[in-house]
Amino acid sequence: MRTAVLLGLVLLFAAGCGEKSDPAETGKDGWRIPAGVYGNVVPDAENGGLRGMEVVLDRGDESARADFARCEGRCEAGAKRPLRRGLNGVSFAIEHEGRTIDILVGPAGPGAVEVSADWGRGLESHRLPKIVREAGLAAARQAAEDAVAPDAPAPPMPVVPSSPPPLPSPTP
Repeated sequence: MRTAVLLGLVLLFAAGCGEKSDPAETGKDGWRIPAGVYGNVVPDAENGGLRGMEVVLDRGDESARADFARCEGRCEAGAKRPLRRGLNGVSFAIEHEGRTIDILVGPAGPGAVEVSADWGRGLESHRLPKIVREAGLAAARQAAEDAVAPDAPAPPMPVVPSSPPPLPSPTP
């Protein structure tokens, strides 16, 4: 009898140590965000620009900083922002239209992240799949380079004669 009770207690404690706990509750090793570029930037037929978001985590959730771009017609990118680690993901802050916006990035299954932020219209969440290369960040960098690059030299003007054209000859 005593052996059966002892065996029952051992099984009860062993059942509580299984893999059924919520990964977010298990701390640092409970969830992972793999390194990569995550985004949903697509061409916007209405304005001819791009729309969507993009985040780059060069070392996944272990990254020290994140690159982020938000596209609404044109793409805006901030400098690399320092990451903060939280219970269910990482976060960083950017300046947008005079406000500080906290952007939360959490795992959203294999090969995707979920980005949540309040852009002034309430909390929005978007699932960003892992992509091969940057689109929004590349467009934002190109726009920034175009804005600070000196204007290209104008093409040479055609030579305009400085004297009047010759008069027709009086002899036929």
